[in-house]
Order: sequence, then structure tokens, then C-alpha cells
Amino acid sequence: MEMEVEWEGEDFVGNDEPKPLWTVVPSSADTKPVVDAVLSLRDMWISRSDEFEFYTLGRCAYLDGKTKAYKDNLKVENNILVEKFSGLYAYILDVLNDAFAENVYLTKDLRVPGFHIFVADKRNLGKAGKWHEDYPHLILGLDPIDTFAFTMAIELPKSGGGLDFIDPFHQQRHLAYNKGDLVIHTGEDIHRIAGMKKYVEGEYRITLQGHVVRKDGILEVFF
Repeated sequence: MEMEVEWEGEDFVGNDEPKPLWTVVPSSADTKPVVDAVLSLRDMWISRSDEFEFYTLGRCAYLDGKTKAYKDNLKVENNILVEKFSGLYAYILDVLNDAFAENVYLTKDLRVPGFHIFVADKRNLGKAGKWHEDYPHLILGLDPIDTFAFTMAIELPKSGGGLDFIDPFHQQRHLAYNKGDLVIHTGEDIHRIAGMKKYVEGEYRITLQGHVVRKDGILEVFF
């Protein structure tokens, strides 16, 4: 399956056709209501580091998929997120419907897309995420059919935010996020969360995170 979109990156292998890496779908939508909703659910944030202020809102396969916590209270917590972020999920599904030229659905038995939340912290300065590829479907025992990942920048520090990646020539590069943009990629290219450039008290880096997989013949999004 190929996405019917204009790709921002291309992977050239010999004389073969370019293989798409990711695309950026721009948006001028106001994300402040989503920021406010994420902050209002502070009691549901899950701390993910003892070294700095990193949280998720929602359980995710890559951190929780091999634990009992992924399934515990899944329906209750999914319902809270779906109710709180119904407009956001509807928008994401519309974009993905267009990108894949078929209907994409919100999962019913896995975790719905959730959020990465970084609170401004001096300890974050210069620290980037771990280099990785995305294989959440394998962690959950799903077949690797039509798998993709996506990120939407909800709130960014004034100094910016984005991801670092290794290009086809094995060089490190950077993709800067713009607030409201949706970045879709295969997840198979080595990448990481880019480090914070500047500390400003009270700032947040909030992104919506999700994955796509074909399950029982249809495309589903999950976390």
C-alpha cells in the first residue's frame, strides 16, 4: 500500500524508484483547546523518567505493551480520551483517510492515540531521545501489514521541537515540527526525539502520537 500524498523525504536504493519516508500535512488549526484539555487531565499523566519531566497521557505499546498495565482499565481510559479529544481524533482520521485513500478507524481493543508531554526542565537541555525504529505492532503481536506512525505537534517551546533522523546517506538530519502539522512516516527509519534547545519556565512540548496497522482487513490507529 502506498500513500497518496507528496512525500518530504525519499530513500534512493540503486536505480529503484524512491521509497517514501514521511510526509508533513500542514494545518493552521488552533491547538490551544487540546493543550488545555491535556493539562486538565494532569492526574492521568504517567511519569516515564526519573531523570527529567517526561510523561505520557495514555498507555503505549512501546513502553507498556509487554505489561499488564496496557490492558488494565483500557476501555475506561480510552473512553475518557475519546470524549475529551473527539474533535482531534476526527481530524486525524480525516487526514489519514485522505492519505491512504481508504477509511481509517480508531481502535476498539488497543490503546487509542495518546500524548507525549515534556515539561520545561533544565535537566532536559541537550538531551535527545534514544535512536530507534517503530515496531509497536510486533510488541503487541500484530501482523506487520501496512504499518505507519504519525505525530502531531500540539504545543512546542519557543525554541522549537522536532525529530532527528538518519538519512539514506547515513548522515544525521533534523526535521523541525510546526504546531498543528501532522507528520506521517513508516517508522522504519532510525529516528529520535530532538533535544530541548533552551529552558523557559512554564513551557511544554506536547505531541499526539499514534500508529497505523491493518488489522482484520481494515486500517486502525492505536498507541
